[in-house]
Amino acid sequence: MSQQLTTVPLGLNLGLWDRMSSWDDTLEIARLADELGYDCLLIPESFGRDGVSLCDRLLAATSRIKVCFGIANVFSRSPAVLASTAATLDELSGGRFILGLGGSTPNLVEGWHGLQFKAPLARTRETIEICRRIWARDPSPYAGRFFQTGGIKLAFQPLRAEIPIWQGAVLQNGLNLCGELADGWIPANLPTECIEWGRELMAAADSERAVSINPTFQLAVHEDPAQILPIVKFGIAMYYGQSTSPYARAAAALGYADDVAALQAAYSEGGSQQATAEVSDRLAESVGIVGSLTQCRERVGQLLGAGADRLVVTMPAPTRAECEPILEGIIPDHYR
Repeated sequence: MSQQLTTVPLGLNLGLWDRMSSWDDTLEIARLADELGYDCLLIPESFGRDGVSLCDRLLAATSRIKVCFGIANVFSRSPAVLASTAATLDELSGGRFILGLGGSTPNLVEGWHGLQFKAPLARTRETIEICRRIWARDPSPYAGRFFQTGGIKLAFQPLRAEIPIWQGAVLQNGLNLCGELADGWIPANLPTECIEWGRELMAAADSERAVSINPTFQLAVHEDPAQILPIVKFGIAMYYGQSTSPYARAAAALGYADDVAALQAAYSEGGSQQATAEVSDRLAESVGIVGSLTQCRERVGQLLGAGADRLVVTMPAPTRAECEPILEGIIPDHYR
């Protein structure tokens, strides 16, 4: 493996599922990404392992790469908890932490946390505003719809007064808020066309903030794309199948309305398995990075050229030895 001396605009999403990889193997893959010069790691959280604990372990196990909690929902932790957690991890890591925030879904907020899913965008706005006040150690009163705070300031000086906040959003209103308040956008499970669409929507926001675009694409490497495309299609069926799916709504607006209608009809009849068979190649090839290593490297270069500031890929294999030729091989030549 050749050691990378400069950072490349790539990230690795460590979606850790028991069927995918052990935690020890995941740490080794994270170290590999660090050695290759990848810019960031993303660690998601839903109804599995605690994301904060994993971010801490990842930051301790690496030396240069940034770690994004991608993403924390704004319902299950208060803004003060999110802000103090972010400031602590940022200090301990020497300024390598990124706080990812999003409104989540009713299934997670109500079904898992037992909380009322109400006005996620308004709650996201207040959370971002309060976090920034806390990092600035501003004790002045804050009066919002959900939170009323003031009179107390953070008891230590954060390493950075503005820790980066990346927002997960897939629909227009969320993107408007992202363009107004966030430092980065981390869309996932959306077609390629989301890059230009998101940039236009965020540019229209009344803000002078420069928001980076950091989309996640499922990485599936195989010499015969037909052999591995069903894996990408299954993921799309899971995220797009329900009629209320925001991912499906976004994809339909981006020119995939017929594709979405076909897979949702199949999902209503036979669930994710039947829907997988109805996911079009066109949609799967837009949502994923699929093909031989050469094809995937070319696709990465195309996506970066299409306006992504950094490109985040999913973990392509369960061990470091299997990931190494893939994660090194997809780096475009001009970043080597």
